[in-house]
Amino acid sequence: MDTTLGLALLLSLVVLVVAVAALVVLTGLLLRTRTRLLGLERGADAPPAPETDPVTGLLTGAGFTAVVAAAQRGAAHGGHPLALLHLGLDGFRAFNSTHGRAAGDAVLTEVARRLRSAVRGGDEVGRLGGDEFAVLLADPGAAVDVAVRLLAVLEAPHEVGTARVVLGVSVGVAHRPGGQHAEDLLAAAEQAVAEAKAAGGGCVRVWDPSAALARGAELRTAQALHRAVAASAAGVAADPADGCLEVHYQPSVDVRSGVVSGVEALVRWRRRDRLVPPGEFIELAERHGVIADLGRAVLARSVADAPLLCAAAGRALVVAVNVSAPQLRDPALPAAVRGAVERLEGRPLVLELTENVLVAEDPGTEAALDALVGAGAHLTVDDFGTGYATLAYLRRRPFTAFKIDRSYVRDIESDPRTRALVEGLVLLASATGLGLVVEGVETEGQARLLEGMGAPTHQGFLHARPAPLEQACEVIAALRARLDGTDPAAAAPGEPVSPSRRPRGSA
Repeated sequence: MDTTLGLALLLSLVVLVVAVAALVVLTGLLLRTRTRLLGLERGADAPPAPETDPVTGLLTGAGFTAVVAAAQRGAAHGGHPLALLHLGLDGFRAFNSTHGRAAGDAVLTEVARRLRSAVRGGDEVGRLGGDEFAVLLADPGAAVDVAVRLLAVLEAPHEVGTARVVLGVSVGVAHRPGGQHAEDLLAAAEQAVAEAKAAGGGCVRVWDPSAALARGAELRTAQALHRAVAASAAGVAADPADGCLEVHYQPSVDVRSGVVSGVEALVRWRRRDRLVPPGEFIELAERHGVIADLGRAVLARSVADAPLLCAAAGRALVVAVNVSAPQLRDPALPAAVRGAVERLEGRPLVLELTENVLVAEDPGTEAALDALVGAGAHLTVDDFGTGYATLAYLRRRPFTAFKIDRSYVRDIESDPRTRALVEGLVLLASATGLGLVVEGVETEGQARLLEGMGAPTHQGFLHARPAPLEQACEVIAALRARLDGTDPAAAAPGEPVSPSRRPRGSA
C-alpha cells in the first residue's frame, strides 16, 4: 500500500513539472510574438533611426538613402523638386596607401566636420562609402552655388602630422522632380561626379538628363553592334534590328606593271536600310569593348573571301586589313593572325595601323607588334603624314610599308609645296626599301604625277570604289582585263598603261 501511494505521488509530481515547463515555454512564445507584433506596429508609425558612420559620425549610405527616399515622398506630395550633391575626394586612395589608414580616417573626419559647418540648416549630409560624401539640399535652387562653396571649403589644406596635404574634390549636382526613386537621384549625382572626375577633377558638373538619354541611346547602339558582330563571327543571320556586318573591298593597282596588286578590307555596318559610316561605329566599338571581336570577324571574313578575289585578279593578291590601337591589347589577335596566314596559303596578309600606334611609348605595343610579325603578318603604316610620327618611330617599329594619306594627294596638282612633300615621301620609301601605296587617287592627272615620281601603286576612286564581295570581284576582273590588254580599250602590247585607259570602277 505504501509503495503504491509513493508511486502515485511521484507520478503526480512528474506531471506537475511537465505542465509547469510547458506553461513556461508557451508564455515565452506568447511574449516573443507580442514583442514582434509591437515592433511591427511601431515600424509602421516611425522608421528606425538611421545608421551613422563610425568614422565620421555622418549618415551611412543606407541611412542617407532612407532620408532621400523620405524627402522624395514628401516632394511628391508637395510638388517640390530636390537637389543632391555627390562629392568625391580626388587622390584619396593614393593618400591613404601612402600615409596609412589612421591618417586617412583623420582626413575623412575633418571632411565631415567641414561639411557640417558649411551646409545650411535643413541640409542632410551622409558618407556614401570610401571617399564619397553626399548632401541633400533643403533649397535646391542654390545647388550649384553650394557646390562651389563646398569645393573651396574642402580643398583647403589638411594637417597630417607635420605635413600640409591638399586633396582635390569633384562635385556632381543632380536635380530631380519629386516622386522618383531615391536611387535614381543618387545615380544621377554619381554620374555627374564621374563626369567631373573625367574632366580632371576639382570641378563641379551638373547632371544633364538629355546627355543621360544620349548615353543610353549610345549604349543600346553598342549592344546592337555587339550582337551583329557575334552573329557575323558565328556565321548566323543577325536580328534585323541589330543590322549586319559587311566587308567591302577596294583594290590597289600597280599601274607600272599593269596588275591589280591587292585589296583592302573595309568593314561596313548595314542597319535600318543604311550603311553606318565607319567613323561612327568604329569609335563606338572601341569605347564599348567590341573592337577586338569586330577586328577578328573582319579578318576571318577577308580570309574566306580571298580565293574569289584572287581568282578575279588572276593572281595572288595582298590582303590588307585595318587594325586599331585598342586591338593590339587583344591577347587572341596573334593566334587569329597566325591562323589567317595559314589559310591564305602564301598570299601576303598586311595589317594596316595608324600613326598613333607608332608614337605609343608602351612596351606592350612593342611586344604586340612583334607578336603579329612573328605570326606571319606584314605591317603597314596607314594614313602616313596625318599624325605625330617621326622617321625615328618608323625606323624603330617593324613596318615594311606605308600609305600616303589622301589629304596629300588631293592638292598635288595645284599646290607645288604639297607636290614636293609627296615626292619627298616617295624618295623616302625608295631609299629605305619600304613599300608604298598612295591613297585617294581620283584623277588621271594625280595618277600621272605619282607615276612620274616613282609611286606606281595607287588606291582610289579613279580605279574602284569599295564594294561588297560579288561586285568587287566584277570590278577587279574588269580592271584586270583593261590592265593586261585583253580588253579592247586596253593598251597595245608593250605600250605603257595610260591613266586615261584605266577604268573608273564604281560601287
